[in-house]
Amino acid sequence: MIEKIKSKLSASIKSRQLRLALASFMTALALACATLLNCSIHTIKIFDGHETYTVRSLNNNVAMVMESIALKSKNYEILETKTSDNVTTVKISYVFPVHITKGDQTVTIDFIGGTVKDALNEAGFTPDEFDFVEPSLDTKITKTCYIDYTDINYVTTSTQETVPFDTKKVYSSELKKGSEKVTAEGKDGLNEVILTEKFVNGVSVETSTETVVLSKPVSKQITVGTKVTKNSYSSSGYISTLSPQTEIELDENGIPVSYKSKMTVRATAYTHTGNRCSTGVMPQPGYIAVNPKVIPYGTKMFIKTTDGKYIYGYAVAADTGGFVKKHPTGIDLFFNSESECQAFGVRTAEIYILE
Repeated sequence: MIEKIKSKLSASIKSRQLRLALASFMTALALACATLLNCSIHTIKIFDGHETYTVRSLNNNVAMVMESIALKSKNYEILETKTSDNVTTVKISYVFPVHITKGDQTVTIDFIGGTVKDALNEAGFTPDEFDFVEPSLDTKITKTCYIDYTDINYVTTSTQETVPFDTKKVYSSELKKGSEKVTAEGKDGLNEVILTEKFVNGVSVETSTETVVLSKPVSKQITVGTKVTKNSYSSSGYISTLSPQTEIELDENGIPVSYKSKMTVRATAYTHTGNRCSTGVMPQPGYIAVNPKVIPYGTKMFIKTTDGKYIYGYAVAADTGGFVKKHPTGIDLFFNSESECQAFGVRTAEIYILE
């Protein structure tokens, strides 16, 4: 009997110890599972600039978690992701379309916000001070926007061109008439021609030219002489033997400096006939025959041939002859001998009417 009681008591003690051991094991197992589960849960915090979304999940794939939550928009850009322990912080920014029109082309970009200039830069455009942009470059963009962009460029080229010098003549009485002297050498000038071409969206629309004077041309100066050398008439050296009552001044070419008129006529020669002249004077070299209707008797003149071989000299209209019928404007010059007349023949003469 006593043995049975001992046996049951021993079995009871063993059963209690088993239960206690089992309870301890379960408690330890529960604590281990709780610890493991706590370590497996990941916290994801999503900040969109205004609001924070917190998600606790066994899934640590940020993209999948973000797809599962109700954000304000599915169009966003992840700006920053940080993970510390089991917490991942994600910063996002919602994107929206910005339409940029340049000429006949439109480019659309997804934009997270900023200024018009930022949007243009993101689209690959680099605006400068010449370009036209609407809205203005510093305009803030927070939603869908339409931008008009006109790209304006100025291309400048320059060339140099020579400006030829001109020639000026200055008249001086210090130099002999007919003579010329270079008193200043000419020098070409130089201009810079600047060509500016305006391009709008790559198409040339306007061209302007500006000329800048780099150096002015210097005129070549030639001094022309006007000085007339005057000589007093002397009967020596001339065919005529008459002497003028009033001094005749001749220039360097032997032509009277002062005369009333000039005639170019047909001239012949005649000599002594034994008769007086029509005006009653005895013929001598210097008294010539004329048509008195053209050259009145007593007209004083200076005569030379155009070929320069005969300088008859001072003469007076004192006679006439039959030649005036065929040659009413002609003259007949008196020579002392027949041989002189034959040598003279028929020539063209210049008559300078003195008085």
